Amino acid sequence: MTKHDVVIIGGSLAGAACARELARLGIDAAAFERDRFPRARVCGGFVSPGGVDCLERLGVLDDVRAAGAVEVSSAKVRMGSAEVDVPFQRPGLGISRSALDKIVAGASVHQGFAVSRVVPADAGFVVSGLGFEVACSALVDAAGKLSRFTRRRGEEEFGIQYTEEAARGNVLDFWFFEDGYGGAVSVEGRRSNFCFLINKDSLKKYAGRPECLVTGPLAYDRLPGDYIAVGDAAGMVDPFCGEGMRHALDSGMLAARIVARGIRAGRGYSEMRREYEVEWNSRWGWKRALGAGLRQLLHHRDFSRAAFRFIPPRLWNRLWN
Repeated sequence: MTKHDVVIIGGSLAGAACARELARLGIDAAAFERDRFPRARVCGGFVSPGGVDCLERLGVLDDVRAAGAVEVSSAKVRMGSAEVDVPFQRPGLGISRSALDKIVAGASVHQGFAVSRVVPADAGFVVSGLGFEVACSALVDAAGKLSRFTRRRGEEEFGIQYTEEAARGNVLDFWFFEDGYGGAVSVEGRRSNFCFLINKDSLKKYAGRPECLVTGPLAYDRLPGDYIAVGDAAGMVDPFCGEGMRHALDSGMLAARIVARGIRAGRGYSEMRREYEVEWNSRWGWKRALGAGLRQLLHHRDFSRAAFRFIPPRLWNRLWN
């Protein structure tokens, strides 16, 4: 059995960001990822301006730009015949999730190691999978929206994603329509990434495209659990907020800082978890509440179409900055 101060379950954006930040802070940590990068994953491909800041703080922004990320300077949002243009105060980036995961993970993630079991032990946990067993004093769940280790409240919605061989310029296109909502953005290689959230009953109408990826059912809300959870394992940020990748990066880095501080101060894991949850709610609770409110509004199509025309661009900027 090997031992680390911290074990991270999952090495995609949230887990990789957590591992990188812990290493920067001098903490012995290991992230275990079931898959190997690059790999395809349902994702909008848009890194918000705030997410770009996270990439810079992690020290990988230059690598992301070198991989062909496309600068995104505005959004065009449509609902029925109504349309609004939203110039961004700061640019975001368009990049495929497969490229971004590979860059952020770097050498900090053990790829091809699926965690199957977590057992509480004296002053920590024992984490195991096929061919490995690791002891640690702190555990971070970064296993995503379908994590086995953190319970969530599911919804009857699914995500679909596909690409097309044509770029769309520097604009994030976003649509609200009868069966759901979603958007398209230019990514590396002169391609466009399309990603939509579709109601379960309408999924068959949209999922038949060649190379279309499907994920779900989605889960926005995390139920009380025993572990520090980051990224989608902590609860999804509504896709139309455009902040999913920023949330993954930011929550992973936040958990790393709190865990590093707790380890140095000799605090127990439960205390670190409570501190993280308070700070996470302070940073992300308002945006998730706003997303939940807007999601409910979309159930009333006539009212939401009328209200859409009066949403000022600065409010859209609040979602994407």
